[in-house]
Amino acid sequence: MKVEGSIAFLGVCGIPTSRGSKHKYERGRLPVKRILGIVASQRVLGNSEILTKAAMEATGADSQKEMIRLTDLDLKSCKACYKCLPPDVPCHINDDLNFLLDKIRAADAVVFAAPCYFLGPQGSIRILQDRFLSVSNKAREFSGKPCISIMSYGARGMEGYAEAALNLTPRFLNLNLIDSASFFGASPAEVLEDPKNLERVRQMGRGLVDPNYKRDFKANECPVCWSDIFRYDGKELICPFCSTKGEIKVEGQEVKMVFYPRANHRFSEEGRHEHFDVYLNNKKREFLAKRHHYQELQKPYRSLDWWVSPQTDS
Repeated sequence: MKVEGSIAFLGVCGIPTSRGSKHKYERGRLPVKRILGIVASQRVLGNSEILTKAAMEATGADSQKEMIRLTDLDLKSCKACYKCLPPDVPCHINDDLNFLLDKIRAADAVVFAAPCYFLGPQGSIRILQDRFLSVSNKAREFSGKPCISIMSYGARGMEGYAEAALNLTPRFLNLNLIDSASFFGASPAEVLEDPKNLERVRQMGRGLVDPNYKRDFKANECPVCWSDIFRYDGKELICPFCSTKGEIKVEGQEVKMVFYPRANHRFSEEGRHEHFDVYLNNKKREFLAKRHHYQELQKPYRSLDWWVSPQTDS
């Protein structure tokens, strides 16, 4: 499969798509009755919360609605212990992760929202994503649920990689991400000063209950994961999120980016299996076979005990 489009100049980072192209999401979805909003912001009635409520309200009065403030949950950091790799083994860390996952399982549709802090999504999103080692190999449990993601940012030109990074959350959960958007607003409720923001987020909310919803592709975005951030290795363009590759072509006065999406990309069923079932389990077996060797490599550094903490410094 080839995707191409025109760009204004060589330095643009993104995957072009044909102007006006649209993607139709799966038909025949189950009726959406329970909507879950997950807001990664401590600010009460901030822009992320307001946009989430507006999107959920647009699904109609008949839907059951619940919201979770992600920053209120006790989500601990991943320990990289690999105990959770078998699909039937939950993460052994005692915190609120299973509460959150149970709520997502029970929902028919999900809204993720977060503000942009220092070019990326608010930190609780990253903590959650780090725990996906224990979730992604169980992704079939969440498969197909329609989802939207909402990013708010407070300084123009400072959106960074926030929306693309937030979108990783539903993608690793195997949710059906039907749309995402970023909205400008620094002060609480500032997003409401522009009526187009409310119109746009309501459109996204209605899409959760519309099996025929179509998302307009943006210019110069990855056709697989929608990222507009790319690496260039001197020969190929590479999406750092899904590893879709492409090339830059010059045809007369026109410069084009041409991408070749693979069916077995990182978020496909085959891609998940390759990483979570094959690669990580192989690394675990390799570690168990070589752990005494690794312990010998660690020995010179065991005695270098330079750690400090508030307790030791008091």
